[in-house]
Amino acid sequence: MQPDTGDILAMASYPDYNLNTPFTPNTTELQENWENMSSEERVDAQYSMWQNLAVARNYEPGSTFKIITSAIALEEDIVDTDNENDFLCTGSETIYDTTINCWRSYNPHGHQSLRMALQNSCNPAFIQLGQKIGKDTFYKYLKAFGLMDRTNALVYGESNSVFHSLDEVGPIELATLSFGQRFTVTPLQLITAFSAIANDGVLIQPRIVKQIVNPDTNTVTNIEPTEVRRVLSTETCEELKSLLESVVTNGTGRYAAVEGYQIGGKTGTSEPIYNNTNSYYVASYFALSPIVDTKVCVLLTLYDPQGESHEGGQIAAPVISQILSEVLPYLGIASDKDASSDTTDTITITDVRNKTLSEAIKILEEDGLEVIYNVSGDRNELLVTDQVPKPGTKTSDDSVICLYTTENDSRTTIKMPNLKGKTLQEAANMLRAVNLNYTYEGTGKVMSQSVLADESVEEGTVIKLTLKNEVTDTY
Repeated sequence: MQPDTGDILAMASYPDYNLNTPFTPNTTELQENWENMSSEERVDAQYSMWQNLAVARNYEPGSTFKIITSAIALEEDIVDTDNENDFLCTGSETIYDTTINCWRSYNPHGHQSLRMALQNSCNPAFIQLGQKIGKDTFYKYLKAFGLMDRTNALVYGESNSVFHSLDEVGPIELATLSFGQRFTVTPLQLITAFSAIANDGVLIQPRIVKQIVNPDTNTVTNIEPTEVRRVLSTETCEELKSLLESVVTNGTGRYAAVEGYQIGGKTGTSEPIYNNTNSYYVASYFALSPIVDTKVCVLLTLYDPQGESHEGGQIAAPVISQILSEVLPYLGIASDKDASSDTTDTITITDVRNKTLSEAIKILEEDGLEVIYNVSGDRNELLVTDQVPKPGTKTSDDSVICLYTTENDSRTTIKMPNLKGKTLQEAANMLRAVNLNYTYEGTGKVMSQSVLADESVEEGTVIKLTLKNEVTDTY
């Protein structure tokens, strides 16, 4: 999901089925039992295999939900991020006659800050935090995050969450709620809530379709992003993203790391309900990247995992790492290594004025440049009267050049994008998208640009970027 627009960039569930043969059982187990099933059981099985699990199947989110608990506590000023004496893990927490163990009960975490508790995914710490929050405040934020309502994303078969009613929530229910168990949500509801954190506190409705084009009339209908409400302050979200980054760098979420990128994440492992044969382990992982100006959120949910491990940090995190290692470059988000290395070659623009358009195109394309022109006449007869960039200009070797001729000298102006704070690759992608060129000096992120944001500039103009590494205070 793209958090600032709500766009669902990808959605998939497995096992899938063949759309050409939708009535054919889609798993080996179902195929083996098919002949012994009643007609009613077969219908139920088919409806089940046609489900889009991301929107139709509820599950207990487990420890990924500790992100929400942390968000509430920070927003309500109940806890700080790094006070080491806020929580005490002795290996378990007892509420009345119920004892809830920490996953590391054999070696308790001891005194912890919120950051440490999130890194360690410590249930006792979050039970203590839930008690400080209280059920009334907790439920106020569940509603604000949209977790008690369908997302209305216009996808077929969307289910809704299942929570205890507020008057049914006692100390034990509040305890399990605080670490993400004994209630259910859909993956779509949860990633939408998490994306509000990535979007600096603003909840956005998921968007499946962003534009409709009528091929007969060429009319275009844009579906604008829908802002639902502000849930958290920007300051709280910055603190949360810092916490999530430390889960990946120093905590249980380390297997989701991607070299060269800042990743924030949280593991999840929900346990089957005691004496409920229809329940099972669910391993999951939520991640966002980059930490600053987040562009993508990912949620992976593995139902009833088989094998030696059922823990999200062990089996879901590596898949998240693989997904992000492909998605981030695809979205044009440069790694830290790319952003800090001077790898872009420059080229000096050749003078092609007074040549025929055909000659000019050939010369410039041999230099590796993309040529833009707008003519209807014979390219072998039309002469080039002007070019942008001008002859002798130095620019990147993947630039565009606009040619003007005796037939057409009309110019296109571009509204200059704001590149400050972007990596070199991000800035380059934004400029290429509007047919502007660039040169740069320095390393790190864009500190200044030769043409100010929102000013009009001629298509093909070379923008000079000044990059600088961020300075971190040390004590």
